[in-house]
Amino acid sequence: MQSKTLAAIVIVVILVAGVGAIVILGPILFPSTPRVAIVFATGGLGDKSFNDAAYKGAVDFRTAHPDWTFTYAEPTQISEYEGFLRDYAVHEGRAAYDIIISIGFDQNASLFAVATDYPNQSFAIVDMFTGRPNVASLLFNANEGSALVGAIAGLMTVTDKIGFVGGMDIPLINEFAAGYRFGANYTNPDIPVSIQYTGSWVDTTAGQTLANGLYAAGNDVIFAAAGRSGLGVFTSAKTLNGTEGYDNKLWVIGVDSPQMYLGCEDTDNPAPPTLSLTSMLKRVDVAVFNTIKEVYDGTFTGGAKIFKLSNGGVGYEVNTALLTLPPAVITAVEALKAAIIAGTVTVPTAL
Repeated sequence: MQSKTLAAIVIVVILVAGVGAIVILGPILFPSTPRVAIVFATGGLGDKSFNDAAYKGAVDFRTAHPDWTFTYAEPTQISEYEGFLRDYAVHEGRAAYDIIISIGFDQNASLFAVATDYPNQSFAIVDMFTGRPNVASLLFNANEGSALVGAIAGLMTVTDKIGFVGGMDIPLINEFAAGYRFGANYTNPDIPVSIQYTGSWVDTTAGQTLANGLYAAGNDVIFAAAGRSGLGVFTSAKTLNGTEGYDNKLWVIGVDSPQMYLGCEDTDNPAPPTLSLTSMLKRVDVAVFNTIKEVYDGTFTGGAKIFKLSNGGVGYEVNTALLTLPPAVITAVEALKAAIIAGTVTVPTAL
């Protein structure tokens, strides 16, 4: 009898210890089930702009709410989008995701099909209006932010010639170019703006080659809105600055995320000088964070959500630790910003 009693006590101790171990080690051994699924654009993570900004928004929300973890897919082809989205919507063998987020306009057709088949699943997409009641369309007035960096380029150029390197010749990217050209001509009337496209979101060599040509033609400021391809513009400026035939400093303007650090010699430990005047900020991180928060708060709705100058959805980077623009430039840009917000200046959305 004593042996049985002792055995029972041992079993209880083991069970209690086991429960304690699960409480302590559970988060490590059995991580919480992701509440959010993200399908990134084909440029993948590491683009230093669009996808990375979306990832930051999800990470920021997870930091604020550790129980809301996320999972993600990195397609390399447009044809892979629907498969990933449908797999997440089916959620076979696990609880449904609270929201599934598509990053990029070219997922629209795939998302429309999946959202139609799963009307009770909440979705969101960046840069396209899907038109399904269960899809939040996160849209940006990129022309407004681009006008501000264009105004900076128009004031900072020495050669009175500036360039633009876009990813694809499509309305979405033409909106960046249109705003940039408008802003440049607002502060420097009739300044020519050379516009070229890499034809890819991931080809850094193409970005560098186009930038080489633009700089050789006398353009001393280039706005890069080409995803990962835009990193090639930074490489070009770093390579050509100070070489024979380039008497004036060559500048880059970044896009989407703060990219002024990419103009520094050591991007891991950025310090002056930088070859980047500013970046056009497209706050995809804020859009992703806010969308997940709506789901978390129980206030999620489908339809268009517009991010613009007036609500901080777009803007321009100021990083005085790396570069201080002349006060007159900041004054002029802030005046243009105020006029756009007030509606007294209208920025075109197309070239």
